[in-house]
Order: sequence, then C-alpha cells, then structure tokens
Amino acid sequence: MVKPQFKGKSSINPSSSSSNPDRVKGAGGSNMRDRATIKRLNMYRQKQRCNNRGKVIKPLQYQSTVAPGTVARVEPNIKWFANTRVIKQSSLQKFQEEMGAVQRDPYRVVMRQSKLPMSLLHDRVKAHNSKVHILDTEGFETTFGPKSQRKRPNLMVGDVKDLLEQAEASAQSYNEDKDRDLVSEDTGVRNEAREEIFKKGQSKRIWGELYKVIDSSDVIIQVLDARDPMGTRSKSIEAYLKKEKSWKHLIFVLNKCDLIPTWVTKRWVALLSQEYPTLAFHASLTNSFGKGSLIQLLRQFGKLHTDKKQISVGFIGYPNVGKSSVINTLRSKKVCNVAPLAGETKVWQYITLMRRIFLIDCPGVVYPSEDSESDIVLKGVVQVEKIKNPEEHIGAVLERAKPEYIQKTYRIPTWNSAEDFLEKLAFRTGKLLKGGEPDLSTVSKMVLNDWQRGRIPFFVKPPGPEGDEEDKGRPSEVIENVQEEQPEETESISAEHNEEQQQIKKKEQVQKILSNVRQNFGKINVAPEFSEQDLVPVEMPDLDISDVSGSEGEEDSEEEDNEEDGTAVKSADGETELSEPATSQTGKANDNKSSREVIRELDEKIAKYKQFLDRAKSKRFSAIRIPKALSDKVFTDIKTKQAVAAQKKAAVQKGRKRKAEESEESAQLPKLSSKEVCRVLSDMKQANISN
Repeated sequence: MVKPQFKGKSSINPSSSSSNPDRVKGAGGSNMRDRATIKRLNMYRQKQRCNNRGKVIKPLQYQSTVAPGTVARVEPNIKWFANTRVIKQSSLQKFQEEMGAVQRDPYRVVMRQSKLPMSLLHDRVKAHNSKVHILDTEGFETTFGPKSQRKRPNLMVGDVKDLLEQAEASAQSYNEDKDRDLVSEDTGVRNEAREEIFKKGQSKRIWGELYKVIDSSDVIIQVLDARDPMGTRSKSIEAYLKKEKSWKHLIFVLNKCDLIPTWVTKRWVALLSQEYPTLAFHASLTNSFGKGSLIQLLRQFGKLHTDKKQISVGFIGYPNVGKSSVINTLRSKKVCNVAPLAGETKVWQYITLMRRIFLIDCPGVVYPSEDSESDIVLKGVVQVEKIKNPEEHIGAVLERAKPEYIQKTYRIPTWNSAEDFLEKLAFRTGKLLKGGEPDLSTVSKMVLNDWQRGRIPFFVKPPGPEGDEEDKGRPSEVIENVQEEQPEETESISAEHNEEQQQIKKKEQVQKILSNVRQNFGKINVAPEFSEQDLVPVEMPDLDISDVSGSEGEEDSEEEDNEEDGTAVKSADGETELSEPATSQTGKANDNKSSREVIRELDEKIAKYKQFLDRAKSKRFSAIRIPKALSDKVFTDIKTKQAVAAQKKAAVQKGRKRKAEESEESAQLPKLSSKEVCRVLSDMKQANISN
C-alpha cells in the first residue's frame, strides 16, 4: 500500500506504482487499475492491530464499529443485489427445456458455456450423497417417548382383496435368479475360472490408458467393426462421457465397411446417426473410403474451438477394430504399427495430422459385458495362437456364418458337426499328424484366423423393414387363423389394414433416415462375394454428366452426395425399375415435340446411362441391378455404333485398295531415261508445228 508523501487535500503522490490511483496515465499501458480496484485490493491487504491482551485497537475497514450487544440492521443498499438477476419461473423453465434439448442433440454445440448459467440445468438433479432429512418429516418427540403418536401405515391397497391380488401377481413374476437376498446352500460347486488370455484388454493399465486419452481429447472417435457394430460398442463409456464429460464431442466411425454389403453399411450408418454423428470408413493406404469426410469433420470441430491453438482427437474402441489403421489412412503413410492381431498397440501415442489437429492412438479396451468365451474369440479380442483349445469355438463360427459361404470358402459340400467339418478340412488341406490323424487344433486356428481377418463373409443384419422381409409370410398365416376362429371378416380386415399402415410408417421412417446419409456408398469396393439374398440394390445416383466424369480427387475432399435418381423407384422385390409415370410423361411429350428432338433426348439419356455403366465397371459397384429394358437399350445402341464403325472401316479399306492398285499400274509402265523423254517431247512439238 503506497502512502501519500504530503498530507492535505491537494497532495498528489508522484509514485508510478500500480497501487497508486494518482499515477500518470500510460505508465501501466491500456489495462490500468482504476481507483475502485486499488481500494478493493488494499482492503484485502489490511491486517487488524491488537494489543498484548488481544483487544482490537484498529479494526479492519469492513468490520463493524458498533459496540457488541447493540441492535443493528443491514443497510438497505441495492449493491447487495448487483451480481444477481431475477427472472420469472416460466422463463427459467423455458431456458431449461431449450438448453437441455440443445445439450442432448449431438449435432449442436453450445458456444461460450462460461457466459451462460449452465448450472440452472442441474438444480433439479439430486446429488448422490444428499442426506435424507428424516427428522424434518418425522420429529423425534412425536415418534419416541411419552408424546409419541401412533400413525396408520401407508398401504398401496384399499382392502384385503386388493392385497391378495397384489401378492399373487408378485408371486407369479418372481424369479429366483434375480433375487439377490435369497439364501442358498453352498454345494461346493463353482464355475470354472476363465483363462488369463480371455481377460485381455481389461487390466488397470489399459483402463488407465483409456482414461488418459479421454481426458486429453477434445473430440473422441469410437471405432466400430461394421460386421457387428452393436457388439463392439460401449454404452458405459458413452454414458460416462455424457454425464462427466458432456463438453467433449463423440463420433462413431464404422470401419471395415468393405467386408459387408453396401446396403448394410448404409442402414447401420443411418441408425447410428440418430444418436451420434456416424461415418462409414475403409482403412487402406491405397484404396480408402471416407477419408475426406472424416478430415472435413475434424476441421469443422477445429473451427468451433477457436480459443485453442490445436485440438486433440482420441481413438477408442475394441481391440482389432482398426484404430491404428484409421490413423495411418488419415496420414497416408505408416505412422502407427498395425497388425491383424489384437494388442499390437500397447500405449497411447500422439500423431500430428495437421497444424491444428493432433491424433491420439489408444490401446484396445474390452468393456464389461456378459460375452461368452466364443464371443470374445470371434470379436478378435484374443490372439488365436494363444488359445489352448481352439476347436471349441468352431461351432460358433458354423452357427453364425451361412453354410453356403463356408462351402464356397473351404470347398466342403456337407458336414454333420464341427468335428466332422474340421476332419474333412484337415484331409483336404493336408494338415495331418503321425498315423494320418487330422490335426484339429491347427485347422481350427486356421479357420479362426480366416474369421478374424474377414475371409469368411459375415455381418449382423441391421434392424428395419429390409431385415424383416423374411417374416412377411407370418402375419398372413396369423390372419388366416384368426379368420377361421372368428367368422367376422371386419376384424381381420382391420387387423390387416393396421399392420399394413405400421409397415408403411416403418418404411417411411427408414427412408427419412436414409435420406440424411450424405456419403456415396457406391465407391466402396466390397471384397467378399455375397449371395443374392444378402445383396439389396443400391439406389442409383443422379446421372449428371459432371458427376459421372468426376475426377479421382473427389476421394480427398469427399463431400459425397448420394442423391436418388428421380426416374427409378424401389419395387417390393428390392429391384430398381423404371417408374410408370416417367414413361407416361415421355409419351405425352412425344406428341408435342418433333421426332428429331425426341431422338436427340433419347440419345442423351442413353449416353448418360452408358457413362454410368462404364463408371460402374471401373469403380466395381457392388450389388447394382439395372432394369432389363434399360440394359437392352444400351446394348442395342452399342451394337448400332459398332455396325457404323465397321462400315466406315470397310470404306477406308476399299479406298486404300484403290490407291494400291493405281500405284501398281503406274509401276508397271516402262521407265524412260531423260534423253528418251526429251526426244518424245521434241517429236510432239514437231507434230504440232506441222499440223
């Protein structure tokens, strides 16, 4: 505290200290303390003075000078309420509802949360350690002692009959397995302890690495296996992030989408996008998919956090889902060690994607679940070479994969059991022990490796009307039985009508979801060959010439649009057919237009479809079915063009033949020397003169 050197009203302190309110302007720059701030800071530095008996000689500035025992009151000053704001209850509820909806929406971000009263959203939430105030509701004097009052107990029933019905209902719904308070006798039988290898990815060290990545990241990407997205998803981590780290952004990346049909990828992306932003991805250094879309999304998150110099993006997920491969794809070179085995990444590591975006690779974590040992093996958590009895898990592989895919992969027509399948495969591949016995463990490890690396086609069907097509016959059978039992036809008709309306509503909902998906899934190169039952046609994109002749650089930016063609509709069988309204419209237009204009328009359409076919061949679109009429038009056009080209070629060849004959005739004439030519010319001149 700087004291003035001169006493009196006109005294000025010449000191340039920051605690001097009279210092020269400009000494402390533009952010100089004002007189009120200096007074407040000096108040903090005060110390009260006491004598040797402890009596206060000089009190602090903010301490009361009123003698103890006197009745006093607080001065009614408006400054007591300077930092508060009073609003109506309706305004508070409106703020809580609207801001709560924004916070729950993963596609919207609240900017500058420190400037908003975000604590008002949590005032209605009870703390987990809040005390139960029993004495406030039931006093001690009225409960115990001579003045205690006997109160009637609160029952949920009105009479004994209701109590009996409630007891019977609870007895019917009772389940011994869920009763934790049930005392049972100890028989000494215990479940066999799992091997240590099935506990991989659950150690404290791995979980510590996971929480380090979560704490260090602004954006968290959960990588899922496209073959089983719900099996490799962690609801507990999502709940933890929503509750404890609500300011962090969560994204789903559906990796390995090249191992499943395209319609399955599109459906899973549409369903998961309802909860969090979801992108389909194929990790590859040479032929990737979704790379540009993911980089563009990360750039948008970087623009949101303008207050930070850089943002960190953490990759979490199950082991062997391809977290390190996704990072290598984004960097377009090998910066992380990758292998088709679980547990290749041991510790977290920082990778620089660009100047403002850093990537964090995390080791795979196995989240708590009730999976069996076979489920753990088939998810790729365990290395196959370390399993003691791998033949025990082959039955689960044969149950999940379709028999036709197993037959096609291993060329074994039939089998009775898992052991029979392994024996036949061992004899076919020559994996035999001494004495010609089949080596079941080696063959089973080979099958499990093929399963983990995607050589056996398999995927989990997404929920929706497309996956329920197989059960379409069941409702009709149920309706027929109802008609036999109940002679009244009106009820059955209404039931049919209601079921049809429900199916239509479901399809409309799915179509709305699919319309929001903005990735061009036709560019995915699907590696396995699936049967026709598993393949559903992809909607044909808008056949614009600029879209067809697009450059290969689209994959880098990949703001991919998947617009549906207006001339194609989806039939009940799942095949795309030309719509009838389009043909009728062209028929009406033909009456008004001349034949040349109609032919020109048809030629343009045929050229567009031909370009689309060429693009489909070069890009290897999966599961595209083109209507027969359209393909016939294209093939007839190609044949006519080939015929015209053949005619032109024949005419050119005829001209060449004529030239060759003329040159031969000129070559057959006798060659004359220069003297002979001069003689002939002189003879011709004399003949002309004589004439």
